[in-house]
Amino acid sequence: MNGAGTAPPMSWVGAPDLDLVVRCGGADHTLKVVGTEFQLLAHPNLDAELALVAFGGDEPRCVSLYHLWTDAVTDGGFLGEWVDETRMNPAWFSWLAMALDRMRAEGFHEFLRQLPPARAQRMGEFLHHMPRPWIDRAAATVSEAVFEADGVACTFAPSALSTATGNRLRRAFVDAVGGRQLAVGAAALVPLRMSTTKETGEPGGAVRADGVLRGVDRGIALTVGNTWLHRVWAVGAAVIEDQLVLALDESTGTAAMVGWEPVAEGGHRPFVETCAVHFVDGGWVRA
Repeated sequence: MNGAGTAPPMSWVGAPDLDLVVRCGGADHTLKVVGTEFQLLAHPNLDAELALVAFGGDEPRCVSLYHLWTDAVTDGGFLGEWVDETRMNPAWFSWLAMALDRMRAEGFHEFLRQLPPARAQRMGEFLHHMPRPWIDRAAATVSEAVFEADGVACTFAPSALSTATGNRLRRAFVDAVGGRQLAVGAAALVPLRMSTTKETGEPGGAVRADGVLRGVDRGIALTVGNTWLHRVWAVGAAVIEDQLVLALDESTGTAAMVGWEPVAEGGHRPFVETCAVHFVDGGWVRA
């Protein structure tokens, strides 16, 4: 993640490039995130610009946002607010702006209380200044760093990511089941238990789906790898053709997907099947 750009450690097929136009130095500049790589398109010589800032020059707006992004994915503390996606609505962002003003003016600390005030303010500024898709991508970047790289500063990041995985897996489950004829009533009311396990590297190798959908006697238990958030959800593959995806291997073009089979007593039971998939025309489909 630097001005010159480096290849992201994963292909991130399916994760759209993110663009943001900002006013910088009297001109409109475009910032971009490709996979997990932050690109400063109008500032190719970042080191030279940082040297000028160190000698007292004004920091360009693009560079300020680059620093916010870098701080966020290095720290990971913003996950404490991001973990529950239901709260991140326009009203919450408006409240956060006021809370930041109070923190700067009065030192009153009312968000991200698990962090020291200085770190909380920095993570709050990131949440305030970045668009929602960029915040989501930063969270996926933190997930990748926690489970596949060197980790992040925030000690509660793994538990926050586990909770976030459960929240987003539930939404994907509702989206998948709601589009199928399983006579489950309101899919959002189906009891769902989620657990994570260390990713094995093989789709289906670390995942499970158990339970039954049958009248009031219903409940589903799902196990996904701890990399589900960035390997599946972040690349837009959580639901493929109305099937919930528990694991995805881009290199082999296979996915572990939840299917449903009728049971003799009535209702349906989940099972995991490995399917060939590919990314085409901006979306994932079964091959």
